[in-house]
Amino acid sequence: MAIKSKHPSRGGGNRRRTLGLSIVSVAAVLAPAFCAIPGSAASATERPAAPQKEEARAVASAAASGQRVEVLSQRSERAQTFANPDGSFTRDSFAVAQFVRQDGKLLRFDTRLKTNSDGSLSPRVAAVKVAFSGGGTGPLVSVERDGRSMSWSWPKPLPKPTVEGDSITYANVLPDVDLKLRAGTAGFSQLLIVRTAKAAALPDLATVKFPLTTRGLNVRTDDGGNMRATDPAGHEVFTAPTPLMWDSTPQPSAAALGAKSAPALAPPHNEFEAPPGARDSSMAVKVGGGELALTPNPEVLKGAGTTYPVYIDPAVSGAREAWAMVTNEYPNGSFYNGNGWQEGDGDSVTDYARVGSPGDTLSRAFFQMDTNNLWDTNKTITNSVFRIQNSYSYSCQARSVDVWRTGGISSSTTWDRQPNWEMYLSSVNESKGWSSSCPGGNLAFDVTAGARDSITYRWNALTLGLRAGNESDAYAYKRFDARTAVMSTTYNTAPNTPASLDTVPSTGCKTTAPFGLVGDTDIYLTAQVSDDDGGTVNAQFRLWGDNDTGAGGMLVDQTVAATSGTVATLKVPKATLEAKEAVAKGVFRWSVQASDGITTSAWAPSGALCGFLFDSDRPSNPPTVSSAQFPNGSSGWPLNTAQIRTAGTFTFAANGIGDVTRYEYWTDSDTTHRFVSPASPGGSATAKVTPTVVGANRLYVASRDKADNISDQQVYLFYANGLTVPDKPRDINGSGGADLWAISGSGQLTRHFGASDGSLTKAAEPAAAGDWTGAQITHYDDWTGDSFVDLIALQKDAASGTQRLWLYENDGTGGVCATSCPAHPRTELSVYNEANNHWKNGVKQILAIGDIDGPLDTDGNGTPDVPGYPDLVVNDGTNLWLYYGAPGNRLDSTRDPLLLAGPNDPIAAGSTSLNDVTLMAVGDFDSNGRNDLGVRFESASIGKLFVYWGGDKTGAGMADPAHRGQYAAHLNWSIDAAPLITAAPAASSLGKIGYWVTTPSSGNLRFLTNFTQPTSAFTVAATDFAGYQRLS
Repeated sequence: MAIKSKHPSRGGGNRRRTLGLSIVSVAAVLAPAFCAIPGSAASATERPAAPQKEEARAVASAAASGQRVEVLSQRSERAQTFANPDGSFTRDSFAVAQFVRQDGKLLRFDTRLKTNSDGSLSPRVAAVKVAFSGGGTGPLVSVERDGRSMSWSWPKPLPKPTVEGDSITYANVLPDVDLKLRAGTAGFSQLLIVRTAKAAALPDLATVKFPLTTRGLNVRTDDGGNMRATDPAGHEVFTAPTPLMWDSTPQPSAAALGAKSAPALAPPHNEFEAPPGARDSSMAVKVGGGELALTPNPEVLKGAGTTYPVYIDPAVSGAREAWAMVTNEYPNGSFYNGNGWQEGDGDSVTDYARVGSPGDTLSRAFFQMDTNNLWDTNKTITNSVFRIQNSYSYSCQARSVDVWRTGGISSSTTWDRQPNWEMYLSSVNESKGWSSSCPGGNLAFDVTAGARDSITYRWNALTLGLRAGNESDAYAYKRFDARTAVMSTTYNTAPNTPASLDTVPSTGCKTTAPFGLVGDTDIYLTAQVSDDDGGTVNAQFRLWGDNDTGAGGMLVDQTVAATSGTVATLKVPKATLEAKEAVAKGVFRWSVQASDGITTSAWAPSGALCGFLFDSDRPSNPPTVSSAQFPNGSSGWPLNTAQIRTAGTFTFAANGIGDVTRYEYWTDSDTTHRFVSPASPGGSATAKVTPTVVGANRLYVASRDKADNISDQQVYLFYANGLTVPDKPRDINGSGGADLWAISGSGQLTRHFGASDGSLTKAAEPAAAGDWTGAQITHYDDWTGDSFVDLIALQKDAASGTQRLWLYENDGTGGVCATSCPAHPRTELSVYNEANNHWKNGVKQILAIGDIDGPLDTDGNGTPDVPGYPDLVVNDGTNLWLYYGAPGNRLDSTRDPLLLAGPNDPIAAGSTSLNDVTLMAVGDFDSNGRNDLGVRFESASIGKLFVYWGGDKTGAGMADPAHRGQYAAHLNWSIDAAPLITAAPAASSLGKIGYWVTTPSSGNLRFLTNFTQPTSAFTVAATDFAGYQRLS
């Protein structure tokens, strides 16, 4: 019996500690990067570079060592990414898991059995929870994945087993019948071994019955005799291919085959395979009445030609690996991930894929390789190679094997249901593994065309099919070790197109007249450059006179280097402009392109060039700017710059203009123009500016004289560090208490700041512009790495008519931007696999729940390599899903969403509809280190409030009604009594959690100060919530 499963891993880690460097680099990419004239700032050698991403550090290390270096934050259960010395990257994607996530670490598998406290035995490191019986009554074996389990038993008490490594044997469970179990990397296999003809005649073997119990699963058989155990949403959790049995008839000798020097049909001694001459058969299987019943073929079990022992295999699998084998010997037999294939060592699962025909059967193999990482159209694939170990060949004579791009595979893949063979990719004409003359080793196939197709068509996976070049030639028969199958794709990510193009003094990047005017001064061309791989980016600037933009008229063609995420600046001396001023009539055009040394970005701007007007007769005296808290950043990210939310003092000076009466200033993130006056004409003045953008910020300043003439605009570039201590959950303005976003009756998104007693103060300005009517909103923690708590919203898309999920960046004050906002843009949260989009048709509720599965240490050194990411719960009205956050904002990039509850797996006994509940993020209510779930039952007949005490470290069991507590039972919590409700973790000074609740008969928003007490009562938190649509 074989049971396998895979837990796809997801990124995790202490984002604030582990990614302290990369946060600011990423934020600099998102923020508009502005530049200032180099002035009093320290030299570039005294300034730290902008913090590097891990990819950039790996590239630097690889270049220095000449060896490829792994990017540990991108290691997962089935993939590793390496930086190469030339600056490119190679991603190794495996068909079979190489690691398993366990207790916040990625570990190598260890299937040796250990004894548990209850006497059962389990593998030390495996991908599922497996427990073998220690003898006696009770389940023979139990297996669990994502909180859903299956157990089956032997009908009689079991003897005490013998254990050897990963195997366990129960001797004489029937006379001369042994029962053997073996732990695997992702499950186990089981086999009944019938040793004698007398044993074969036992009535117990006419139909072998295993008592079967399940939790959260529906078990059935299909027309092909395969057993499938599905969750309430219909997804396969465990499968069982058509069960098989075989005897021990030995392989025919070469003489018997009539061959004088035929190669052996079996693999080398240390590789096990049932002899080709063995008598075998499929078996009938039936599930029902709490048992799994197998009916052996009597001709194989006790026929006249049977050779003992006979092996009876009810193979069951929960595997989520990605390879399959098909054979014409069993046209309807499924051997998905090798399950159900009989090996001569008593195992009912194989790690070896067969290709070709040794003379009696014909086999082919398929491998499904993850290509989500290749979706980025900025990636340029250099080459892609599929490597797999050829462990056995029919002989050492070279024979061709072909690799094709095929359709997808599943547990239903059989010889008669093969995927389409869509496109031939390449061949290898070698044979390995027959003898010491041609020892086993890798074959490498060129699959570059398939990898590039994955980018073009945005495939989640690329399925590669192997078959013999000549399927009628026995010498082309080969076996491959599926555990070694790897697709190695080398790529480079092109730099992003330069952004935030501007000049100093500032003229912006206007492509049509009238252009910004610059007086008699040097001018600096500036652009923000970035590369998703980090590192150094080269910016190539070009400048022409307006009437001669051809190659011959180019005045400037220079390249400058800048750290990814910062601003590249090129000085153009005024003498260069003066020489062409008359011919160009003062108008100059320019553009910029980014390069990483391998590939280049598009030119910016994409159409007409940026333009500015230069007038050498006009004095240029823009004011000067300085700040102690936020030093000039034109030469890089200063070491001593302050954090966001710090009120910086900026001093403006007249720069030699004696009649300046006021200074006008604004920033890229706050375009409101403000004024400050000096104490006397021509004097300096100070202004307070509080940045909310981590990374590059731009402050614009212009002076005005008493006639209100305005100077050229000075642009002061400065950098702001991120917060050292992130905001607390649900705190949207950094005050330390839980706050509220809400949608008013008129559709306005409002923000309300909480005090320690639960009272709320509404901000004077709305949180965002626009009509938010009908939107779902939720917030809990930081999604962007800037330490601000962000807003998640589900909104209807007018063009498609479907619902789209958006991440709105908080500006640190509870403000978000719904339109064009470079400083705090909105980003869509999406999925790779459209089948995982459970919100597009509308939902009952979305809920930001915090980081459930936490950080991930990928190399076992005790320090997280992958940061933790916030997670999201989606109640679609039928099923309850937990989505795991990840880099790139695709919520299924490293694992599929987890089903928490559904119609046949209800959130409460007797409750079959998730449309009758309101969910709340209550934080870690029971202090066990995992976040819990608040649930309000809305109907008047129930009207109760519960806290579900979380689940395991993956979130499984989070909505389990067996682990919950009821609170404030003396109050009516129905939707009639409390139309809107949301939780406020740590909002109350009297307890760890509070609830804000609207009042149906008034505009009061009530707050429950200490709901754990039997006499807890509401206080009034605010009085202006009449008609509100949503609370978060």
